Amino acid sequence: MKGGSVIPVYRSIRAGLLIVFAVGLSCSYGFRGSLPEHIQSVKIIHFRSRVTQYGLEQDLTSRVIEMIIRDGRLSIAVENQDSEIEGTVAQYTKTPYSYTSAEVVEEYKLEIRVDISFADLLQERDIIASESVTTWLVYDPDAESEIEARNRLLEESAEDIVRRCLSGW
Repeated sequence: MKGGSVIPVYRSIRAGLLIVFAVGLSCSYGFRGSLPEHIQSVKIIHFRSRVTQYGLEQDLTSRVIEMIIRDGRLSIAVENQDSEIEGTVAQYTKTPYSYTSAEVVEEYKLEIRVDISFADLLQERDIIASESVTTWLVYDPDAESEIEARNRLLEESAEDIVRRCLSGW
């Protein structure tokens, strides 16, 4: 620096770091997504199913409960809850995704669509009223079984459902 001092540069860097630290700290302690402040607990109604694949709804319900617990913003309640989430597995499909040159299926696409609702029971209003959450993935049957791919799909779907309910996106 020509004719200047290092002290003003140091102070501006230090001030910038303090701002970044303060913003980071406020985000880590104040982040609740789009959840209203009065909602502290949730009941997960066992998901229903309109598909023929057995057990998807039970597995998905369990995974959503696990995701809510892992997230930590809400406690799980069985009574006197502030809110509730319910869902219905509306669609589950397995379709060929890619083929070899000999026209043999190389990869499959698994897709699940879940209709969800998220209700604020204290203010008696819907936060999410019957919205579809669709999740899909592609798997190679030579590298992964359909059961393994299905489990991965359910995990991703549960993440999508919880993210949608608690964060609004």
